Amino acid sequence: MTVLVLLNASAGTIQRADYDVEAFVRSGLQARGLEAEVRMAGGSQIAEMAHSFVWAKSPGDKPRTLVIGGGDGTLGCAASAVAGTDVVLGVLPLGTLNHFARDLGLSNDLGAAMDTITADHVKQIDVAEVNGRVFLNNSSIGIYPFLVAERTAEQKRLGVGKLAALGPALIRTLKVSSWKRVRISIGNERSQKTLCVFVGNNFYDLRELGHRGSLTSGELCAYVVKAQSWLGLALLPFKAALGLIDPVRDVELFRVQSLEVKARRRHLRIAMDGETVEAIPPLHYRIRPRSLRVLAPP
Repeated sequence: MTVLVLLNASAGTIQRADYDVEAFVRSGLQARGLEAEVRMAGGSQIAEMAHSFVWAKSPGDKPRTLVIGGGDGTLGCAASAVAGTDVVLGVLPLGTLNHFARDLGLSNDLGAAMDTITADHVKQIDVAEVNGRVFLNNSSIGIYPFLVAERTAEQKRLGVGKLAALGPALIRTLKVSSWKRVRISIGNERSQKTLCVFVGNNFYDLRELGHRGSLTSGELCAYVVKAQSWLGLALLPFKAALGLIDPVRDVELFRVQSLEVKARRRHLRIAMDGETVEAIPPLHYRIRPRSLRVLAPP
């Protein structure tokens, strides 16, 4: 095998570690009989490095594996390069929350993750995309992307974790009017306006802290927030974090293969795998069944 390991230097676990993570991963893989090239890179570099690896020729057409050490956003960038190719994606869960690794069945223990990589058990899973850009977990439009951006700013300003930054971020978000309602069209359903749309790659159970029981069901899960009072809207992020959202009163659920989101704006801020990006509407979401090959526990 040709194996490249890219570690995000700004990943949460690496930032908090009191040891050399790069050396630990290199020696750990060698001890398990796998020779790999291990590189530490900036988060903004990983997408480009992943694309270069995917499209490079492998000597003798050897099987190729790209291992990514980082959080959900980093993994999503790499998956954009890997999905639909014969390259296999390996995961070292080094982020703060590691939602994708959890749903894949991986432990947050780095040694156990390296065991999974060297076991070489390949599973084909679904990815989702919006306007051609891949995401592994979920994407949101409306108020939520602004909340994510403000939460990140509050984390940096206060030096606290994501949950501690949520309250101040919500107050700042509700004070601005740059987020507005969007119009969503799903199949033959009547289009409707909403403050927030959550689109998941496979089904999310909101009462189990967003856990996915499957990554291969071949469907998008779209939660459309129903009309809320300002108090109800303010409480919604906390209810989501605690698994207290009422799936009947708070949201409307659609399970589809594709959907479209429209807005009377030139650009929309959207959240993808916990990070925010700018996109040009309309937004076309679709599922890509079993298009990503990943190393997973048997």
